[in-house]
Amino acid sequence: MPTTTVHIPDQLMIKIDEMAKKKKISRNRFVVLACEKALQHQPLPWPEDFFESDLQQEDMLELKEAVVEMEGSILTLRRNARTVGL
Repeated sequence: MPTTTVHIPDQLMIKIDEMAKKKKISRNRFVVLACEKALQHQPLPWPEDFFESDLQQEDMLELKEAVVEMEGSILTLRRNARTVGL
């Protein structure tokens, strides 16, 4: 299994160690699980033909920007809900 070095700020390392201890797993296992979870929750790209329509180019650009903004808001709210335990 390959290894790597990661530089983690002191305060974050303290939180990682506390959580690993609480879960009764090693620091390494905690970091691996966190990385796996982060990779599983990556949003998928929009399908190429998703935005095909008869809209003018300017309207299409505005629609794409609005969708990206909406997606970002949804993901932020999901993260916040998990943080407060909803």
